[in-house]
Amino acid sequence: MKTFNYASTSSIKENLTSLILGAALIIFPLVHPFGIRIGAKPILGPVPTTILMIIAGLYMLYTAYRKIRQARALSAKGGVITVDDERVTYPAIRKGQVEEESFAISEVSGISYDEEDGILTVTLNDGRETKFDLDFFDSLDQLKEFAALLQK
Repeated sequence: MKTFNYASTSSIKENLTSLILGAALIIFPLVHPFGIRIGAKPILGPVPTTILMIIAGLYMLYTAYRKIRQARALSAKGGVITVDDERVTYPAIRKGQVEEESFAISEVSGISYDEEDGILTVTLNDGRETKFDLDFFDSLDQLKEFAALLQK
């Protein structure tokens, strides 16, 4: 039986860049509005540029908030992934609640890792997909070890 910690210990620290950048995208265009020009031709005026930057900033803040909330929920429930012979049991967040779910290793039809987002996607024979976020593992080595166990 092998266990993997699947709960972030410092969720705010891990998302600090997104929080700062999101706040900057909201505050900066409000304090110093500017437009976008290419050469002498104006492409966007100050108002549309400000609106687009505020929308981008709000989206970044929302995604960081969602990750922090999920990490705290997993930490509160002691998020642990257990690989026991042929069975994988993992915590999943459904409607704000942490639930234990499981699947058999023999049901795994494919594994893919998106390096840009840090998401390991496990596809099962029945078409279901389970996603594991690198941010919730202790390290990339732990994620790779987990993926290796699934590829048996």
